[in-house]
Amino acid sequence: MLTPHCTNDACQPDADAPYQNAGAIPDFLDEVINDALAGDHFRMVYQPQFSMTSGKLMGFEALIRCQSPKFGVISPAEFIPHAEENGSIVEIGNWTFQQALSDLAQMRNKGMDCYMSVNLSPAQFGEGDVFERIMLMLVELDLPASVLKLELTETALIRNAKMAMRTFQAFQREGAQIWLDDFGTGFASLNLLREFNIDGLKIDRGFIEGLHRSDDDFTLCSAIIAMAQRLGLFIVAEGIENEEQMAILGQLGCDSAQGFLLGRPVSLDETLQTFASNLATGSTGRY
Repeated sequence: MLTPHCTNDACQPDADAPYQNAGAIPDFLDEVINDALAGDHFRMVYQPQFSMTSGKLMGFEALIRCQSPKFGVISPAEFIPHAEENGSIVEIGNWTFQQALSDLAQMRNKGMDCYMSVNLSPAQFGEGDVFERIMLMLVELDLPASVLKLELTETALIRNAKMAMRTFQAFQREGAQIWLDDFGTGFASLNLLREFNIDGLKIDRGFIEGLHRSDDDFTLCSAIIAMAQRLGLFIVAEGIENEEQMAILGQLGCDSAQGFLLGRPVSLDETLQTFASNLATGSTGRY
């Protein structure tokens, strides 16, 4: 996870993530990031996405966490923006893709038929070789490109529009998909859908949380889903926290669901344990 995503589950406090000493952290973020890269203090967690129609597990979103020996667990809302500013986001991004794809290979080797969605930072486009780097990882892990969903925010597209378009086309020729994240939170979303060959979009949790209480949120979600369907886009609703939201989104025709109702972000080991338990009981289960 390479952008802070403070409006979705990626930045929601987990049971294992009591963000400590929040007031002191900003003064030491360089130290925290450097130590994390050198000392293996980053870790990945994975939040499941399920089919709205069948209930079947479809894939996971990869989310990064930082466990600092000095400050405890630090929110990506703290260290990701700083990493974007000082340039360390590129190294963090490379580590994230390597770890997430390696873990995906383990999942698939255990029989999990799933994809992995990973956020791509604007800074990675600037390096010019992000396509080659990620494709090499896929080849080394014997993974088809079709199991990779690249999530980008409007910022990533706007900052490096020409480079983004060339990179998109290269990935899509290999079978990977491009998803627009946090859809509806910026000013350029509709224009980006027209200019870029986007494969899917994720409806921001800000529209989901009031879906069952607000006519306005219901109307907006209905319009987003109807538009995406007409454009042939895959639709993921993130931040689902109750059964009412789930039922409404299913009725509206959303393709995939993600949120605390269905599963919190957990480690690879916990993910594999849940899969094995569900397999033994014959349940699709929730994570």
